[in-house]
Amino acid sequence: MEIKMEPHQRSLGLKLILVGALAFMLWIPAMLVHGLVFERSTRADSVREEIYGLTGGEQTISGPVIIAPALVDGGKRKDDGEPVLESMFFVFTPRALEIDAAVDASQRRRSIYEATVYDADIVVEGSFGPLLPPQLPSEIKAIHWDRAVMAVKFGANAALKGMRDKPRLFVDGEALDAAFEPGINLAALGRFGTEHALGAPGISTPFPVADPQQAFAFRLALPMSGGGALFFAPAGEETTVSMEANWPDPSFQGAYLPDAREIGAEGFTAEWRVPYLARSLPRSFPADSGLSRLDAGKTFGVRFIDAASPYQSVNRALKYALMFLGIVFLTFFLFEATTGARAHPAQYILLGLAQVIFYLLVLAFSEHVGFEAAFTGAAVATVGLSGIYAATVFHSLWRGVIAFAAFSAAYGLIYLLMKSEDYALMIGSVTAFGAIALTMYVTRKLDWYGGRDKA
Repeated sequence: MEIKMEPHQRSLGLKLILVGALAFMLWIPAMLVHGLVFERSTRADSVREEIYGLTGGEQTISGPVIIAPALVDGGKRKDDGEPVLESMFFVFTPRALEIDAAVDASQRRRSIYEATVYDADIVVEGSFGPLLPPQLPSEIKAIHWDRAVMAVKFGANAALKGMRDKPRLFVDGEALDAAFEPGINLAALGRFGTEHALGAPGISTPFPVADPQQAFAFRLALPMSGGGALFFAPAGEETTVSMEANWPDPSFQGAYLPDAREIGAEGFTAEWRVPYLARSLPRSFPADSGLSRLDAGKTFGVRFIDAASPYQSVNRALKYALMFLGIVFLTFFLFEATTGARAHPAQYILLGLAQVIFYLLVLAFSEHVGFEAAFTGAAVATVGLSGIYAATVFHSLWRGVIAFAAFSAAYGLIYLLMKSEDYALMIGSVTAFGAIALTMYVTRKLDWYGGRDKA
């Protein structure tokens, strides 16, 4: 007697192909969520930059240095044979520079967005001298030490907003009534021409030098505020920077990494040491128009990052969205393959859409209640809905419980991916291999043409 097979008994192989195609199809709306994450993170970055700008921005401190105008014989001659003197500005760096920064960081909120701002008490100590002019091919006719200034360069003009109080300057232990002015410009140095005009952002004060061969010590207190990051340039021949802050998530960046650091839940401490040869800068040099030679490519410091950013976590998990859609669909398919129950492709689509909306829920709620609470709430809701739906589709409470356990494990892996940047690829790879291995084991005796297990 010939036994006829029902259509659903002949099509499990085709059904698996269809399920895979559905997973790819639902990957498209998951990528649309990725675009939404990018849009929201861009908006958050924009608001963060606005807050930074109101507090002084990301501060970069270079100095102090002494700048003196000079007259140089550039080799040109007048009609009567007299040399044509050119104006230049010489920068003299400290012999030793020790910077101590005590940073109090906090969060500022605008609407639903947050930014990290800080108040920093910065104390710069060191010594100058003897002040030796740079080696030039041209002959130096005169250096006007009486018109010298002491200057500290900042990273941008907006940084002056971060000056919380008047800088205090001490020379050889005695307090000076230093009249610091905004900007490092030509007028402060004395006008000898416009060829080498200085227009660097920062502060400067008249600092006439009586004897350039005489060394002296200094101490400069800079009470500053800023947002996002704090960087320094190795202006001294030997530069040492010590920083202590109450922020638990520092990102050390720049040309030099700290020689020592300690990071804890209450904050961090870090120390840098940059010797003379490592800074790639001579003891004295001609100033360019923006003093860029002083800090270009040399700055180092700390960026105060928010490790709990929901955008980074959701983006990381979305990279594996296709894999987790496949895991959810494979769970449903294995129920079909092993129990004889059937699920319609429309039911797969509904189940998959619930997984896509999960990422949207995490993104939306994490902006208001934080990532941990948002993930927990969205995962419980999605896993619960999927488990109940499985029990309904397959008409079995027990299968619903199994589906609930499988989905719970999958969302536990999603959480690990969202939280682990270093091990995300390894976790995702092992999960994908495990899912394929489990499917191969469960369906090892399945007759893909007939749809029934062999006896």
